[in-house]
Amino acid sequence: MSPHPWLVVLLAAATVVVGGRLGAHDLSVVGLLDRYAAGQYGAVVAELSGDVDFEDLLEQLRRDGLSWIEAGGPAARDRRALVAATVALEAARAGAWREWKRTQRQPPMCADNGQCYQPPSVLYWEAPPLLIEWGCALLRQRETPSPAERWWQLAALAVAQRSEDIQFLVGDPHIGGVPGSAAIGNTVDEIKHLEHVRPRFPDEARFLLAEGIARERAWADDAVAAFSSLTDHVDVGGEATMRLGALLARQRRHGDALDLFEKTESLTRDPYVIFLARYFTAQIHERERRASRAEAAYRGAAAAVPHAQSATIALAALVFRDGRRAEAQDLVARMLAAEPPPADPWRTFVHADDRFWPYLIARLRQEILP
Repeated sequence: MSPHPWLVVLLAAATVVVGGRLGAHDLSVVGLLDRYAAGQYGAVVAELSGDVDFEDLLEQLRRDGLSWIEAGGPAARDRRALVAATVALEAARAGAWREWKRTQRQPPMCADNGQCYQPPSVLYWEAPPLLIEWGCALLRQRETPSPAERWWQLAALAVAQRSEDIQFLVGDPHIGGVPGSAAIGNTVDEIKHLEHVRPRFPDEARFLLAEGIARERAWADDAVAAFSSLTDHVDVGGEATMRLGALLARQRRHGDALDLFEKTESLTRDPYVIFLARYFTAQIHERERRASRAEAAYRGAAAAVPHAQSATIALAALVFRDGRRAEAQDLVARMLAAEPPPADPWRTFVHADDRFWPYLIARLRQEILP
């Protein structure tokens, strides 16, 4: 007698699920750490890019990570700690766009008279942000931060900003808001990563800038203050000025925003920042029906990052509406033919320091080399 079809399906699913997430393959953290320490970076990243159970990976690090670090002896401890923290960071970046957090809204509690109370929501972090915090806590065990930790923290910021989650960096923007909002109740589980980092690197401008970027949507006044304090900074003044202008533009303070975008040009040579200042300038002019100024600004943005999609398509649309159809077609054709296609600053604007990831992870790997 053959089993019922639905029983076969359930048994097959149970077989796959045993020992981990559906379809995920097992990874040995100790094996990953050994290989990463030996310089097999590409192979480890390839493993982490597969169908990985990141929750299991996190549990293994918590269980076996410290013993692996100590196994190298006192002389190798700092290096092996950096290896472990960097593997955790690589895993966090690999899993960040698949899983990050869940916020569960609780059902309202209603009395017989019809009055209801909305309990706060409950926050559940998934493995990737907890992997970052595991590595962060590990490196913070050292009383004085090392230069290698600075590189790690900058890379961790890049991963965190790629997640687009301000709650991870600075806290829940809904707390203290109107009753019944989406504020979480389990505030003890908030991470507030920048609160861990800023005291260790109080003069690191990119962490100061990150405070403004994280706060600009929910706490605009705080962001204005953060950006304004950095506009004359030798390293990040151009980007702070551009981001302050972008914030004011969203508030319809177009005159102030245009002044800031113009100032940006004298503060930096970073094509990413210059592109965005010119692109945002063009958008303001276009909204206010100053077509010739918008066209000039779009062309300036396209000169900063040739064939970037956002500026090229906006420019092509502008000249098409002006009757210059052949030019519009040529602009789009050249953009599509660009090889490799350039990274578009507008598309990565919200991800902030993620654009530095290739450099930062390469720098970390140099620190790891024996």
